Amino acid sequence: MKTPWPRQITLAIVVAGLWPATTQSGVIMISTRKNQDSAFSQEHLTEARGPGLATPGDVAMAALLGDHGYSCRLLLDAQLNAALGGDPVAYFNPEDPNLAIDLVIWSGSSASADVPEPPAEIPLMMGEHVTLGNRTDRPGSIFMYAGQASSDPNESSSPPASQYLKVVAPDHPILQGIPRDAADRIKIFRDPYPHEEQHVPTGGKKNYEYRWCTQVVADKAPGTTILGVLDGAEERACFAVVEQGAALADGRVASARMVHLFTNENGSGGSRRVFLALTGWGRLLFVRAAQWALGEELEPYEALRITDVTPAEGRKVTLSWQGSASSSYRIDASPDAQSWQTVVEDVPGVDGIVTRTLDLSAAPQAVFFQIAAVP
Repeated sequence: MKTPWPRQITLAIVVAGLWPATTQSGVIMISTRKNQDSAFSQEHLTEARGPGLATPGDVAMAALLGDHGYSCRLLLDAQLNAALGGDPVAYFNPEDPNLAIDLVIWSGSSASADVPEPPAEIPLMMGEHVTLGNRTDRPGSIFMYAGQASSDPNESSSPPASQYLKVVAPDHPILQGIPRDAADRIKIFRDPYPHEEQHVPTGGKKNYEYRWCTQVVADKAPGTTILGVLDGAEERACFAVVEQGAALADGRVASARMVHLFTNENGSGGSRRVFLALTGWGRLLFVRAAQWALGEELEPYEALRITDVTPAEGRKVTLSWQGSASSSYRIDASPDAQSWQTVVEDVPGVDGIVTRTLDLSAAPQAVFFQIAAVP
């Protein structure tokens, strides 16, 4: 329903997608860690804590890209790494040219020594922090940075790493139009769900984890453009791009577009659920980064410009719904009840009425809202 303002309204709790599917197509290859739990004589043979036969974050990447119309293949890194006995030529040269790989994603679930060599002339996204630099002992290094001072700050750091990316290039096509807070930040990682760890056994792996993929800003290659840095540690780049033909740190030029992805899927002993901890904005940036790498023309994102506020005079609307302490909530908005955007995330639940007041002064005249319960 259209919302009147400023009087209070009550909405039913529903769940819907955040973005319409894209009409673009392409084949995307995602590598995942070879040392899964079933790997004979490998590190996780007796790893009863999981995650099992697949990296959940890598699977989630493929599922999200599939929702947007792309065809994804998820393969063990060793299958794409000639140094580990793989046959990358076979995978990157299919008999049917319609199935040629248009983009590769090395997510960071791999050990740095196992990251496959970047294929020539194919765009690449990388979330493995070590191989973004100039580790010449790592065949997968892509030399977006000259140094070797990589890091992966996370929720277990002391103190915990920020959940926010600070934008430094808001006019880049990937970021253009994406809302930022007053400090030029975007919340990339959500808060934990209320019961996300409820059934984890003693000694088990956490279900909630986030992990950044960072390099030192000062070490960037001449052709690397920093898009975002880690909030509170602005010397660390966590989101960057390289154009085809731009200069890399080893003196070569990039044969295709490259993206330094902000997430590291934590293959080294983690539950590998980092991608599942992304906010709606984090997932949106991931999709837009993939589309940019593929060479698609990105329109500036059209945000609804709705702000979460405390009650005040003006063009405001107060949303109320029956809540539960066992859930958190998300508020989505739309100008047409079809294309939904997340405007408020991580709303704590209570057993009773949950209320949130939004500022609509910069929003379209017609706005629809829905409340989504998250686990």
